[in-house]
Amino acid sequence: MGIDRSRHWVHFTAGAIAAGMLLVGCGTVDSNDVAGAPSTSAAPSSPSPSFTGRPKCARAPSDPVPSASPTRSGTATADSGPSPENPHYDENHAYRMSGQLTAENRAAGEATARLIRPALEKLRKNKQFSEESVRTVLSKWGCGDDNGLAIASEAPQYERVWFSFHNGSSCVSAEITSQAVTTEVYGAYAEPDPSGPCVENRGGH
Repeated sequence: MGIDRSRHWVHFTAGAIAAGMLLVGCGTVDSNDVAGAPSTSAAPSSPSPSFTGRPKCARAPSDPVPSASPTRSGTATADSGPSPENPHYDENHAYRMSGQLTAENRAAGEATARLIRPALEKLRKNKQFSEESVRTVLSKWGCGDDNGLAIASEAPQYERVWFSFHNGSSCVSAEITSQAVTTEVYGAYAEPDPSGPCVENRGGH
């Protein structure tokens, strides 16, 4: 079961939201952020990023990638998909899809997830679910606001925390609860939420 990246929890910090608002703008496209992003002639359902590239952080050696590995297409929420009543659903909701990842960028994201996981498990065991705790841990690998770091906690407070950031190749997100640590790797959104490039925008244009 994957992480719900569309949660609009109210505990995003003002600094993270302000940084995201400065970096996100509809209609400004830079294909360097998401490797494998489609060209301008691609179908409308394949989104291109609308934000500038992010610096690298939390990089670690990744597993070898087979030369014939296919790219991952964008993903949308579970309720997405065309219907007889609205055949243009995918086109109209392309902004809610995460971008494509090359096999290399996916491997880089998975390497990052493996790198930070022991530290996240330590937070879980020590019941450290605050934003400050997460920021302190990620800062050790140079991950912060420049990487679109977005952090949110869900009620009851300090029993669950979620965060996402861009490591320069892909989005990496994690949810930490008292029971488990769940991580996910995916492409940045074409039109993300103002809080960060790896947070799904539920509102649209």
